[in-house]
Amino acid sequence: MAGPSWSKRSLLALEGIMAEKIWTSQQDFEGWAWTNGDTTTTPGSVLVEAGQVSAVGLSPVYQATGWTSWRAITITGSRPAGTSYYFRFKTGETAGGLGEFSEYIDAPDVGGNIVCDLRPWCLNNPSWGVGPWIQIELTLETD
Repeated sequence: MAGPSWSKRSLLALEGIMAEKIWTSQQDFEGWAWTNGDTTTTPGSVLVEAGQVSAVGLSPVYQATGWTSWRAITITGSRPAGTSYYFRFKTGETAGGLGEFSEYIDAPDVGGNIVCDLRPWCLNNPSWGVGPWIQIELTLETD
């Protein structure tokens, strides 16, 4: 069974006031640390490795220049029947001072897109040390 994948046409966008980061290419996702993620079999995509049921990718720590507050993460990918994907994030005032990861977020719409307003998460968890630094963990699973 094919697992979820991200292709060159896929998008993971991160929006903050006066800041935006968009990962759209294979090269962008190859910069992530992947466990069981296959970035070579199908050039332009990230897949779950053959024989595995899940893959986890951890983004590099990103600083949002000109940041004042986080707004949204948008994830657009391919989600075949029998597959799922989730993400979580952590923020901080410095690259080395990131807080704890948020809870896993699993809210794809019928098109497979996840749009998450980060502002309520940050307001509800001020102990995270909310700031211009962010890291995202993306989990792909075959159900």
